[in-house]
Amino acid sequence: MKNTLLTLTAACALTGCAGVKVAHTDIATGATKPRAIYIRTFADEAKFRGHHSNEGEMAIRHSLAPAEFSKALKEELEKMAPAAVLADDETPTTGWLVESNLEVLDAGTPFWRGVNGPVGPGFGSSKIRIHVRVTDVAAKHHYADAKDASKGAAGNVLYEFDLAGGSRGQGSWGSITAPGFGYAAPFDYKNAAERVLFALSVDPRRTGGRTSLTIR
Repeated sequence: MKNTLLTLTAACALTGCAGVKVAHTDIATGATKPRAIYIRTFADEAKFRGHHSNEGEMAIRHSLAPAEFSKALKEELEKMAPAAVLADDETPTTGWLVESNLEVLDAGTPFWRGVNGPVGPGFGSSKIRIHVRVTDVAAKHHYADAKDASKGAAGNVLYEFDLAGGSRGQGSWGSITAPGFGYAAPFDYKNAAERVLFALSVDPRRTGGRTSLTIR
């Protein structure tokens, strides 16, 4: 087991473990402690590529992508505050509205991930890119200039950033964050949702925690 972990750690260092990172941040206000979180996801213009089941099912998987990512995001963000996925005709009046625009959903190719072996240069890897905007819906404003980068139609923009990632160099073995020969999209949705939680949380890994009450 120890040798396996060492091998995986070395592989991650060389090829990059599967996962999603914040690629770019436009707005960060330092806001914390939302009273509630409401989630809405769009994928109308998403670049939907790679192995999403078969050709006949591609349109179905594309149409379900917003619901699948919203579900993953709700499971993560409800660790911060009560969270709910909005229906099309619902508008929140308090708390944070987390809107996600799925821009790239490339599930990669299981065959080429297999060619990599356990790890490799990333042939057939999945790729995901998402734009996220978080607004305080209780702080509504009206502006003549709709291009004001610091304000949104629903309220004050608290955070706005891009997520990017995928399975990277993870090959046929897969892991808890990578699909191996399986379907990549659910892994990418979960990885991206976790990254949103980490990005919006204070000390999410509890790295400042202590096991003793005294300084030694």
